[in-house]
Amino acid sequence: MHITDLLAEDLRRKTQRNHPISALQQVLIALRFYASGSFLQVIGDTIGVDKSTVSRVVTNVSLALVAKQQQYIKWPKDQQEFGKSKNSFYQRGKFPCVFGCVDGTHIRIQAPHENENGYVNRKGFHSINVQGIGLFINIVARWPGSTHDSHVFSSSNICHHIEENYHSLGDGILLGDSGYACRPFMMTPYSNPSTPAQVAYNEAHCKTRVIIEQTFGCWKRRFHVLHSEIRMAPEKVCIIIGACAVLHNIATILNEPMEDGDAGDEMNVGDVYCGPDQGQAVRNYICQTYFS
Repeated sequence: MHITDLLAEDLRRKTQRNHPISALQQVLIALRFYASGSFLQVIGDTIGVDKSTVSRVVTNVSLALVAKQQQYIKWPKDQQEFGKSKNSFYQRGKFPCVFGCVDGTHIRIQAPHENENGYVNRKGFHSINVQGIGLFINIVARWPGSTHDSHVFSSSNICHHIEENYHSLGDGILLGDSGYACRPFMMTPYSNPSTPAQVAYNEAHCKTRVIIEQTFGCWKRRFHVLHSEIRMAPEKVCIIIGACAVLHNIATILNEPMEDGDAGDEMNVGDVYCGPDQGQAVRNYICQTYFS
């Protein structure tokens, strides 16, 4: 009902039909699709509507949810919110100055008609590479599966925003795995830790960064469509991914429990970044100052 109230105006259409599908019915149809990942035909047969109607409803509800993205997927707006984020992350792994953790996850899709090879990821299946910064304060869902995580991040608006506003460690940092470039505002682990301080740094890094893996795991557990192969064009898949991200944050805000228990972490072992690392001096400073 909360979601229906949120979307009612967007879903109410002027029609001459005697029995238009209500906003509540549209939300229920879309939620069943997100939660099950079933064929549209199966959902239609279950609810008693045509496959084409299910397809239209899922698209309309997804677009309505994505239109609310700025309301529910929000970057910290001021120093107070940044401070709360940094304190929360520090409590997890004792890693200083962290306001977010970034990672990518792959959503399986059917082979598209255009640029088919571009959507084949390193594991050999077609996908959309989705970037998330936990707990979903930012999400990017538009890149083909073959795109490297580091390229998705460096091309994102949020990366450009951080670049323009980062002046010192006090402005906060992101944590990323070895698939990202080490930059002054993006700390990655040491690939071959050789001192006790570097080992301690890596352990704190891992304990803190696991939040984004847990977020992806919970997200996919809640919306099984993200686990299965989505049989739609990539453009529509990206809309559905965005809709599920908005719903996940709504569920988090409302403290909705996971019905079948806690989700496990999503283990995402990506390609190792090979290129210039401009953040090594900051990484060494953090290591020597906080972990020696």
